[in-house]
Amino acid sequence: MNINEDLNRLVQEVPMVEEFLEKHNMTYLFLLLANLEAERLSMLPFTVRKSFQGNIAKVALEHIAANEIPDYVIEELPEEEIE
Repeated sequence: MNINEDLNRLVQEVPMVEEFLEKHNMTYLFLLLANLEAERLSMLPFTVRKSFQGNIAKVALEHIAANEIPDYVIEELPEEEIE
């Protein structure tokens, strides 16, 4: 297959995905997004994760429910402070 055939196939599958989500009241999408957010949060350094109010799953669900995904900016310490 070439790239054009792959793109055409994907474009044809999009309505099927939308139909599935509409039939299942978006619950599946909500849980999928929460799972991705939990994965993202678990990749953050411990110093950031320890500031969360609750466990990672709870924080991820709250972020998705509020439709607000915060960007945790981490300042790098100078090399002198690391040692």
